[in-house]
Amino acid sequence: MPHGARKKGDSGFYHVVPKGIADQIIFENDIDRRYYLKLLREAKEKTGLRVHAYCLMSNHVHLVVEDVADRLAEAMKYLHERYAMMFAEKIGRTGGIFRKHCWSEPIDTDEHFLSAVRYAHANPAAAGICPASAYDWSSAKDYLGRLGLADTSLALEMLGGREGFIKFSAATNSTALPFPGSKLKAHLTDEEAAHIAVEVLGRDNVNLAKADDALRNDAVTLLKRRGFSVRQTSRICGISTGCIQRIIKGAT
Repeated sequence: MPHGARKKGDSGFYHVVPKGIADQIIFENDIDRRYYLKLLREAKEKTGLRVHAYCLMSNHVHLVVEDVADRLAEAMKYLHERYAMMFAEKIGRTGGIFRKHCWSEPIDTDEHFLSAVRYAHANPAAAGICPASAYDWSSAKDYLGRLGLADTSLALEMLGGREGFIKFSAATNSTALPFPGSKLKAHLTDEEAAHIAVEVLGRDNVNLAKADDALRNDAVTLLKRRGFSVRQTSRICGISTGCIQRIIKGAT
């Protein structure tokens, strides 16, 4: 991937985040996760999609992909229609389980590509589950030597090998931001987001309903920078969406 900015979407690289409807869970157990990865491998083989990184969380998935043959939509349709059919039948419901519009963002620079890979792998630590290196359901272990479905060659070449990858991954923390300027919205469950809020704010009680104005405003601003949506901040911190919107507007 050449260095420097490109015209939007020209690179063929994308950060894709399929999410459950209304943020509902899409994986109940490891059997579900294995089946999703099986379908992802099949979609990759059918369409020529290159998967550079992935991470399966409870209610969403991160995929960093290269759409070599301009068949990304076909790959996602194959993967998610089949997975949704299995999951819906298992839980006894009808209809889809994924949001109709799958969020995706073109990746136009080397820096953005590496940031997306790191951000995807950082999700389990951000959610308080475990370090990226210990999580079985992401490609982080592929980068550390496990034989998996991720194509690790490009990122490892850019980072100077496995040691470079380890150093690059450690150069952040569990609340790492996505690439600057990304339109990535909050996608964690409220439980996961609450865990991050405690880390970000440095206080066990993140309910801001009775906090003084200065503390409340600073806290809302920090959470906004971490990618929290207005509604999720409202649910977690106990203050109205209108109040949050006024704080954000006043900070810009």
